Amino acid sequence: MEYTLLIQCDDKKGLIYKISKVLYENDFNIENQQEFVDKENNKFFFRAVINGEVDKEELKQKILKEIPCAKIEVFKKRKKRVFILATKEAHALGDILIKTYSNDLDIEILGVIANRDNLKELVEKFNIPFYYIPAENKSRIEHENEMLKIIKPLNPDFIILAKFMRILTPNFVEEFPNKI
Repeated sequence: MEYTLLIQCDDKKGLIYKISKVLYENDFNIENQQEFVDKENNKFFFRAVINGEVDKEELKQKILKEIPCAKIEVFKKRKKRVFILATKEAHALGDILIKTYSNDLDIEILGVIANRDNLKELVEKFNIPFYYIPAENKSRIEHENEMLKIIKPLNPDFIILAKFMRILTPNFVEEFPNKI
């Protein structure tokens, strides 16, 4: 079974060794991994796709023995759930739709909102919900509130701006921290 392992902690020497040691000792295979160090804030970020049978809590505890105070998440690998904001141009959205259809992108598109209706037919060819929310004669807040009513209950992992050229307000952006 494939799982994604995410770890965040203060950066220090030997973290990759400690994580790899726990995974090896517990019969996991690392299929893919990436690390990043935010030097300015001395933070270490680790992401790996691991293969094996896992008791999530047990694995977390074993890693915490090696790296106390780490923030650890373990979840079954799944497609990222995304929502797309678009406008009238089809090329960016079309590219995402085609790459998703052909499994070149590891995403599930929950829906598309556009402030023009010309992309509706294209989106519906892929059996994806399309929402037309015109911006004319509305304040930015009113327009964004209409979008929030649709997007927020779906709790997407990410929001993709596919040539969506309207500037989003801080209120909208704060609803989806680190997701746009």
